[in-house]
Amino acid sequence: MKNSMRHTTRLLLLSLLVLSLAGCHQSVVPTAEEQQADGCERPVRITAKILPSGAPLRANKGEVKDDPDDDPDKPFETDAKDAESQLDESRIDHVMLYVYDKDKLIRTIFYHNPKITSGMPTAFDGLEVKKFGTETGGIFTFDLMLSPGRYRFVLLVNDPKSYEEAKNGNVRDPQMIYLSQMTDERKMLNSQILMSRNTANATSLYKNDRHPRLIPMTGQAMLTIPKGNDDGTAKTVTPSIDLERVFARVELILTTANKEKEYLSPEIANYRIDNREYVDGKNSGRLTKGNFVDLVDKDWRAGTLEMLPSRGEYTATGRDMPEESRLYSDRTDEDYQQYFRDAATYRTQVTTPYADNLDESNAFYSGGSFSPMHHQRSKSRFTKFTVNVYYLYIPPMFIDGLTKEDMPYILIGINTTGKDIPEDAPAEAEQMTYFRLPITTLVSAAGGGIEEKFEVRRNTTYSIYAAFRGGRLILNDGIKVYPWRDKKYDLEVNPDDEGVDPLWKQDQP
Repeated sequence: MKNSMRHTTRLLLLSLLVLSLAGCHQSVVPTAEEQQADGCERPVRITAKILPSGAPLRANKGEVKDDPDDDPDKPFETDAKDAESQLDESRIDHVMLYVYDKDKLIRTIFYHNPKITSGMPTAFDGLEVKKFGTETGGIFTFDLMLSPGRYRFVLLVNDPKSYEEAKNGNVRDPQMIYLSQMTDERKMLNSQILMSRNTANATSLYKNDRHPRLIPMTGQAMLTIPKGNDDGTAKTVTPSIDLERVFARVELILTTANKEKEYLSPEIANYRIDNREYVDGKNSGRLTKGNFVDLVDKDWRAGTLEMLPSRGEYTATGRDMPEESRLYSDRTDEDYQQYFRDAATYRTQVTTPYADNLDESNAFYSGGSFSPMHHQRSKSRFTKFTVNVYYLYIPPMFIDGLTKEDMPYILIGINTTGKDIPEDAPAEAEQMTYFRLPITTLVSAAGGGIEEKFEVRRNTTYSIYAAFRGGRLILNDGIKVYPWRDKKYDLEVNPDDEGVDPLWKQDQP
């Protein structure tokens, strides 16, 4: 009897051992309930897509603008073709993925473009490093191992701090806000930087830890992970995760003449720019940093990147997530609170203006006077090649209690007298006429109240359509606000020209 019991016990222990060794590799096909409950990790594939221009925005008067091309001649369209270009607002070099099971972080994976073969971080305890899948039409794929369940996914795209922390053997806290993190490029991101510093082949840009400036993006979603394929192939998870650009984009479209290139007012032929040297707008030199038009912000904002939105801020990604499942930036950080806690703090602490020019080349004038232009966009010239459009990219702005006077603005200065300005004239010379155009989205108070909020929204284009007429600057229906429109533009580039970025030459086939 005892021998029989020992034999039975041995069989039972052997069976349990076999089952434990078998683990997730079951030879018998389980039921659907068993598949969902087995807890085994299998390869899955998630997808992320860059948001198109469909996100509705509230314009100055509260109406939604869906399409700026209401003129049958489409005067605001550029002549650029949808071809390969250095000015690529959809370029993604690397993505930091965070996977949460409820509030517990269970996966951190650094994905990078398969074309980048040097300079990427290496895996360490707590961080996997992988290549993301091939991208098509702004859609990217990411493979990982997960067991069935429901998870929160957060992606930080082209985030300099994710890259720097991973290179140093650390995992970046996605909620942390980094003040003045753009130390190598303490200036606004613009079309020229995207074009001249970033090439189609990014391999060499990451040697010696050099990090090109790219458009940062973020996205998050709650996804249900089904049981993976038994054949070991990755199972695609739906829906995809939306990605939004963290910055807002600002462009200027100027008109001085009608379509027949006749000046709207004859005196425009006498308009001049301030030809004096720019000396930071202090005591001497012209007030505008650009030849005649700037985008003016504050220094701390120009150097700060808040990847995730704060609570209450406009965001176009993760909109279908329950509020308790959303991940927000940490605005309780002491350093951040010191500057951006509220409007009163902001006005006290953030006082130094920071300007960047919106007229990089002489796109708007020739021979010292303004050209007859009809809906002409600013362009950028770098030695002998030209970017057909010129944008500035600025951080979002969401601070309680702001007024229109607190917002970033376009500063335009023209000399309407036609006479030269003396070198010893003050920065704001009496011969100059200045126009200040705030960059803002005006949001009506909840419930139709009187109070209104002023914001700069992420993933948003602020297009300023302005026309000179009789010494005045006329805006077409104010500052128009549209969803971001991603376009690629042809560049006329001769790589042998003097001054062309040597990295651009090096990476060409």
